[in-house]
Amino acid sequence: AGLEKMIGHASTAQLMSTALLLACTTYLAVNTYFFSSIEYPRDNNSRRILNTAPIECQLPQILQEPDQTIIPVYAPSYPGSGSGMTHYLYEALTGLEAGNSYNNRGDEGIYVALRTHYPVLYNYAKGASKMDRCILHLRNPLYALPSYASQRFEHINDIPTHTQHAPLEFWIQWRDKNFVEEIKNWAKHMQYWVNNYDNTQRKRIVISYEHLIHEETGPEETAFIADFLREGDGVSTVPPENVPCVWDRVVNYEKYAGNNRKLINEGGKTRGMMNEEEQHRWIDDGDLRKLSSRPSDLSNLAVGSTRGGDKVEYIFTRHQLQTISDILNMLKEKYQAKGNEDRLVKILDEYLVEVGEKLREASTE
Repeated sequence: AGLEKMIGHASTAQLMSTALLLACTTYLAVNTYFFSSIEYPRDNNSRRILNTAPIECQLPQILQEPDQTIIPVYAPSYPGSGSGMTHYLYEALTGLEAGNSYNNRGDEGIYVALRTHYPVLYNYAKGASKMDRCILHLRNPLYALPSYASQRFEHINDIPTHTQHAPLEFWIQWRDKNFVEEIKNWAKHMQYWVNNYDNTQRKRIVISYEHLIHEETGPEETAFIADFLREGDGVSTVPPENVPCVWDRVVNYEKYAGNNRKLINEGGKTRGMMNEEEQHRWIDDGDLRKLSSRPSDLSNLAVGSTRGGDKVEYIFTRHQLQTISDILNMLKEKYQAKGNEDRLVKILDEYLVEVGEKLREASTE
């Protein structure tokens, strides 16, 4: 109720009309995962090889059949928050396969984690009765919503995911039609996992996409994840001294891929227009995420989205920014009052600072 009231106060007539449009909007449960179609070579022992490791660290092979039954942790995130990246990070840290709640039940006994967008997209794991732990993955809604919009643009236009930024025109139309519903979904998603999984009993940790991709905080965030995963029965992780290298190889994988990561698509065809041979050559969904030799010069390497084409500055209206700020502040105060959510409150506070900067910029325009 507090969320509804807050949005009502912050919304203008434009947002009210947007809300009416949303009455006929339905969710489309699509697989927006970054690397869902990746293929791995297998050795004679039927183990999936994650990639070719550099001298600095040896990444594990992925066990098809662990020595004992594994109960996975949930890996929930709002769509557009980088869940594909963490999916492969969990695998690289543990040598166990990670699954998703679209294709896996959760009771197979082989997955270290199951990523999900529940309750925003209704793909709750059907075999989840024993899954009582989660890694809640957050991303600032300033960037999670535009990333989700790009995923929707790719899906609507039959374009492989994470290969193209949505044009500004598409973003503005999608934003004005969906903003009210999606900022509510962002908050609802976070509250669902925070409220249902107790952090005081080590049933939940919260991680930040922004911390994870940052050069200074990424290895520490990865070590935090590894510690939590290691608490699961039958789960071991790479040695602590290898964690920074594992982080680098997964999060910054493009700098090791060289020319291997290409979208081979002559003539601008969509997948639906391609014959079988052309579709086979279309490298989809993050394709190779292949780690080859380390280049000698790393000074100009970037971390983040792998979408090609011109970068687009996705903007919000001042009223939308104020709504984001109000919701983040409400969530911060709510969980700060509990006295045991310091990490979550810190992340929300960081998001508030950045939204505040955008609001100040909007005030001077």
